[in-house]
Amino acid sequence: MAFCLAGAAQAQPAEPAPEPPAASAAPPPAWAQASSMMTRLLETAAPSSLAVYITMAGDKDKQGLSVGALQWNFGQGTIADLIDKIPDADTRAAADMPFHGADFVKYARLSRDPLTRPEALAWARSVQEGGVIDPAFAIELEGFLGDPAVVAAQDAGEQVFRASAWNLATRWAATLQGRPQPRFSEYAFFYDMRVQAGARYLEEIEAVMAKLATFKAGETRDLDFTSRARTGAAFVAMKNDTPCAIPTAKRPSLAPGHVWDGQANCAVWRTMIEGGETQGPDRELLVLAFLRAYVGSDEFAVNLFNRKGLFATGRGLANGRSCDFRPLFAALDAGESVTPEQVSGACRAPKPGKG
Repeated sequence: MAFCLAGAAQAQPAEPAPEPPAASAAPPPAWAQASSMMTRLLETAAPSSLAVYITMAGDKDKQGLSVGALQWNFGQGTIADLIDKIPDADTRAAADMPFHGADFVKYARLSRDPLTRPEALAWARSVQEGGVIDPAFAIELEGFLGDPAVVAAQDAGEQVFRASAWNLATRWAATLQGRPQPRFSEYAFFYDMRVQAGARYLEEIEAVMAKLATFKAGETRDLDFTSRARTGAAFVAMKNDTPCAIPTAKRPSLAPGHVWDGQANCAVWRTMIEGGETQGPDRELLVLAFLRAYVGSDEFAVNLFNRKGLFATGRGLANGRSCDFRPLFAALDAGESVTPEQVSGACRAPKPGKG
């Protein structure tokens, strides 16, 4: 949209408005690397390491069994996507996992379909006790995950996430912000969404994007979003019928830990909004996080809202880490790169009562 200043000299013909730069087909390499490191940090506690490829986690997060650099899991059915990318997965699993390989591949595939996912989850829970994976099974699974072909499949799967996230972020920026290219935080938001929630929610996200695009542009829309974002920031506190305050009790086990983080975020994000530390686009992403979380199961919704709110605002708590990514966001938007050490250094373990 072109704007004219009243009283501007008209002696010369107006130059045609320059065309906006065409949107690129892929995220800048530094963005792809940085978003991967940030999500890996939240998923596995390591932003960049060969060890992340053999990471595994039991059912404490209610996803059955989660594996690899981006924690493909049975609960969301994403483990099936990983198996699809492994050449001759059945033969490779039989070689690397002589006792459990056939069942692992079978039930991983069954997790794709919501109708057979409960059966797959039941199997995943049968190889662990109290969320602790059976040591003999873990040894076999580690060998499978560290197989060069499986490592390559994990990398290939990440490329799919990157392409999908870039498509969503580019459309979000063009549709709602009038920009041909997204900001880094927008790309990182959708990348983390794609990794955590899988592909099953893409249609929902696009439907929400279309609905939000119908709101009035300018100040009216921004005020409306601010109001909705405040509602979204109070989501966790309302769901748990507790005040919007950071608890002073010691951190409990993993599932209640998400609630602890969420209560802290409720206060952090309200303060950021009221203090003008967020921009309109930030609040709009926070609304999208709220709307997506609202339709999820309680435990998954709290964790999803924590993580997506962190990327929307640049600051927050997720998976037991208090992060401030805002300096890194600014550096990446300026065309710089960030290191694994910088990503790790942006997060710390919060102390109860302090965030």
